[in-house]
Amino acid sequence: MQCPVCNNLNAATDVRCFQCNTTLIHETAGHSEGYRKTTQELDARVYSGVGAFFGFCLVAVFLKFILPGVTLDDREIYLAAAVGAGIGGFIGRAFLRARFK
Repeated sequence: MQCPVCNNLNAATDVRCFQCNTTLIHETAGHSEGYRKTTQELDARVYSGVGAFFGFCLVAVFLKFILPGVTLDDREIYLAAAVGAGIGGFIGRAFLRARFK
Protein backbone atom coordinates (compact mmCIF):
# COMPACT_ATOMS: atom_id res chain seq x y z
CA MET A 1 0.00 0.00 0.00
CA GLN A 2 1.38 3.37 -0.99
CA CYS A 3 1.39 6.17 1.60
CA PRO A 4 -0.67 9.19 0.43
CA VAL A 5 1.71 11.60 2.20
CA CYS A 6 5.24 10.41 1.45
CA ASN A 7 4.59 7.83 -1.36
CA ASN A 8 6.50 5.14 0.52
CA LEU A 9 5.52 1.58 -0.41
CA ASN A 10 4.31 -0.36 2.65
CA ALA A 11 2.90 -3.84 3.09
CA ALA A 12 -0.82 -4.22 2.38
CA THR A 13 -1.55 -5.02 6.03
CA ASP A 14 0.40 -2.14 7.59
CA VAL A 15 -1.75 0.18 9.66
CA ARG A 16 0.79 3.03 9.64
CA CYS A 17 3.48 4.14 7.24
CA PHE A 18 6.97 3.17 8.40
CA GLN A 19 8.53 6.36 7.08
CA CYS A 20 6.14 9.14 8.18
CA ASN A 21 3.80 7.30 10.63
CA THR A 22 0.65 8.34 8.72
CA THR A 23 -2.40 6.17 9.31
CA LEU A 24 -3.05 4.02 6.24
CA ILE A 25 -6.00 1.91 7.42
CA HIS A 26 -8.40 4.09 9.42
CA GLU A 27 -10.71 1.23 10.35
CA THR A 28 -8.06 -0.38 12.55
CA ALA A 29 -6.57 2.75 14.05
CA GLY A 30 -9.80 4.71 14.46
CA HIS A 31 -10.43 8.20 13.19
CA SER A 32 -8.59 11.23 14.48
CA GLU A 33 -10.09 13.71 16.91
CA GLY A 34 -10.25 16.38 14.22
CA TYR A 35 -12.20 14.05 11.94
CA ARG A 36 -14.69 13.19 14.70
CA LYS A 37 -15.15 16.86 15.60
CA THR A 38 -15.72 17.82 11.96
CA THR A 39 -18.29 15.08 11.41
CA GLN A 40 -20.14 16.05 14.59
CA GLU A 41 -20.28 19.69 13.46
CA LEU A 42 -21.51 18.63 10.04
CA ASP A 43 -24.18 16.40 11.59
CA ALA A 44 -25.30 19.29 13.81
CA ARG A 45 -25.62 21.60 10.79
CA VAL A 46 -27.57 19.02 8.80
CA TYR A 47 -29.97 18.23 11.64
CA SER A 48 -30.46 21.94 12.37
CA GLY A 49 -31.02 22.73 8.71
CA VAL A 50 -33.55 19.96 8.22
CA GLY A 51 -35.36 20.94 11.41
CA ALA A 52 -35.42 24.59 10.38
CA PHE A 53 -36.75 23.71 6.93
CA PHE A 54 -39.56 21.59 8.31
CA GLY A 55 -40.36 24.13 11.02
CA PHE A 56 -40.58 26.92 8.45
CA CYS A 57 -42.72 24.89 6.04
CA LEU A 58 -45.08 23.56 8.70
CA VAL A 59 -45.78 26.96 10.20
CA ALA A 60 -46.15 28.67 6.82
CA VAL A 61 -48.50 26.02 5.43
CA PHE A 62 -50.46 25.87 8.67
CA LEU A 63 -51.01 29.63 8.81
CA LYS A 64 -51.53 30.17 5.08
CA PHE A 65 -53.77 27.25 4.12
CA ILE A 66 -55.10 25.38 7.16
CA LEU A 67 -56.11 28.43 9.19
CA PRO A 68 -57.29 30.84 6.51
CA GLY A 69 -59.64 32.54 8.99
CA VAL A 70 -56.68 34.07 10.83
CA THR A 71 -56.18 37.54 9.40
CA LEU A 72 -52.43 37.75 8.92
CA ASP A 73 -50.74 39.35 5.97
CA ASP A 74 -47.84 37.67 4.21
CA ARG A 75 -45.18 39.53 6.22
CA GLU A 76 -46.61 38.32 9.52
CA ILE A 77 -46.88 34.77 8.20
CA TYR A 78 -43.25 34.97 7.07
CA LEU A 79 -42.20 36.23 10.51
CA ALA A 80 -44.07 33.41 12.25
CA ALA A 81 -42.54 30.90 9.83
CA ALA A 82 -39.06 32.28 10.54
CA VAL A 83 -39.67 31.81 14.27
CA GLY A 84 -40.86 28.28 13.44
CA ALA A 85 -37.61 27.72 11.56
CA GLY A 86 -35.59 28.76 14.61
CA ILE A 87 -37.57 26.46 16.86
CA GLY A 88 -37.25 23.66 14.27
CA GLY A 89 -33.48 24.13 14.25
CA PHE A 90 -33.34 23.72 18.02
CA ILE A 91 -35.55 20.63 17.81
CA GLY A 92 -33.22 19.19 15.16
CA ARG A 93 -30.25 19.67 17.47
CA ALA A 94 -32.21 18.03 20.30
CA PHE A 95 -32.81 15.00 18.07
CA LEU A 96 -29.08 14.84 17.34
CA ARG A 97 -28.18 14.96 21.03
CA ALA A 98 -30.75 12.26 21.81
CA ARG A 99 -29.35 10.10 19.02
CA PHE A 100 -25.77 10.16 20.32
CA LYS A 101 -26.53 9.68 24.01
